[in-house]
Amino acid sequence: MFLNFISTKERSGSLRKKNFLMVLLLLFSVGSLFGQSNKNYEKVVIGDYRFILHNVQKKETLYSISRLYGCSQEEILEANKNITGVIKKGMVLKIPDNSYKKPQSAKIDESKFTQYQIVSGDNYYQLKLKYGVEEEELLKYNPDLRNGLKAGKTILIPIKTKAEIAAKELSDNEPLGNEAVTPSKTKSSGQVLNVGLYLPISAVVVDSLKPTAKTLSFLAFYQGALMAVDQLSKTGLKVKMYVYDTEKSESNVEILVKKPEFLSLDLLIGPVYPDGQKIISELSAKNKIPMVSPLSSDDKFSKINPCYFQVNPVKKLRIEATSEYILQEFPKEKVIFLEGANSSSETRQIRDHLDMKRSARGITKGHSVTYNLWSNGIDELERQLQPDRPNILVMADVNEVNVSIAMNRLALLSKKYPLILIGIQEFTRMQSIETENLHQVNLRYLSTFFVNYNLPSVNTFVENFKTEFGTEPSLFAFQGYDVTTYFLKSLQKTSNLTRSLPSDKDYGLLHTSYHFTKLSGFGGYTNDNFTVVEYSNTFELRSLGVFQMRPQP
Repeated sequence: MFLNFISTKERSGSLRKKNFLMVLLLLFSVGSLFGQSNKNYEKVVIGDYRFILHNVQKKETLYSISRLYGCSQEEILEANKNITGVIKKGMVLKIPDNSYKKPQSAKIDESKFTQYQIVSGDNYYQLKLKYGVEEEELLKYNPDLRNGLKAGKTILIPIKTKAEIAAKELSDNEPLGNEAVTPSKTKSSGQVLNVGLYLPISAVVVDSLKPTAKTLSFLAFYQGALMAVDQLSKTGLKVKMYVYDTEKSESNVEILVKKPEFLSLDLLIGPVYPDGQKIISELSAKNKIPMVSPLSSDDKFSKINPCYFQVNPVKKLRIEATSEYILQEFPKEKVIFLEGANSSSETRQIRDHLDMKRSARGITKGHSVTYNLWSNGIDELERQLQPDRPNILVMADVNEVNVSIAMNRLALLSKKYPLILIGIQEFTRMQSIETENLHQVNLRYLSTFFVNYNLPSVNTFVENFKTEFGTEPSLFAFQGYDVTTYFLKSLQKTSNLTRSLPSDKDYGLLHTSYHFTKLSGFGGYTNDNFTVVEYSNTFELRSLGVFQMRPQP
């Protein structure tokens, strides 16, 4: 059983802590729902099959459940691939309903169809653009597609004449009555922006009935989004937010998108995990609804959905941006790359990209030097350092043991030589790294977010958040606020985000600066703005400004 939903709420005034506590009460009482009687069975149809949803009771086994419904244990395991044979009270099992008759495929004349072999990355939107055929038609003649567009499978596509395609496009572009073509239409004064927020809020609560770090993180994102909606409502913008608990389950997402309000949504935020994004990404592309991936750096759907906005760019773009930053900030200085035999590849990737760019500008490769700090120690490195000017070092190793050894050795050198270590954000999350050492080496790294607690706007947000929710806002709360604020204000200003995405200037964002660049003709957009963060040797944590990296097509 999925949590049908936590709340559907129109924000037109101040937040109410009582309402949010009611959300938590509902969330943490999920376990009691699982103990209800199974007398009233809930049935769902998925593809060509129908299932009974069974809430597992105390002392029930696969054998007893199979006897109850007149099916085999193997059939239950096949329908519930997430279990391995061990079941617990509170689980929800899909039981095959063998009384359900599968719809028969229509008889067709194959001469009127084109045979097409699906390749990895295909989606319904691309097939429509290429062949002028809707998803419903493809499903009609290829029922197996209900299980997904699987690479290597050959399907039948109805042959369309150019006249038919032109007529269909004309029909699609004509408003019906007062209804506009797509949900991303311009909102006139007084109209409401509808937002769907998809978060795995109770993904781990169901088993333990206790909030975990991840659960609280997603709750904080939700709280930040509520704060944004409340703030925007004070400017006259009307927003109705539908918040859906995906429970980190693809099957739940498939059910949630069938809600009657889905096609009225103007903005989709989430799901946060790539596994749950597939069906929503396809519907986003088909119905031209902007979809925001707020946390994941997986770019699988940004390459194929023109309405997809990726807030957290792929690691490759961050690595290349780090190289570009070095080239811009230290165009002619010697750069020492710290690499060892057991180092990960990130440092080498930065060096290779930098050498390529410098070569294109006629700068000799001698400005890049590689040094093995782990096997050679610090003596030889010390002979290459200058006491009267900053020495630029680069290390992007993700091996914590390597980083810990290197930081201790560099901290010793920093007492005699001024260092600037260009690194990666992952260093700040390594448990064995002393924060003092990060400051001693003047660590700099590129990040898509940075909360400057010296800003009045940030302090105001913190105080308002504590008033409403009784706790300090986490980074997830800032992310929820900024994502919601940016895209709702953008929708308020433009009729189509995929054609004209406004600048985030004066949007009042708290922890980031967004700039979205289109990836390709078929693809969506990625954020290519990075904040340069520095742990200075004056023991300040500060932003050195924003660096924009344009990804290559």
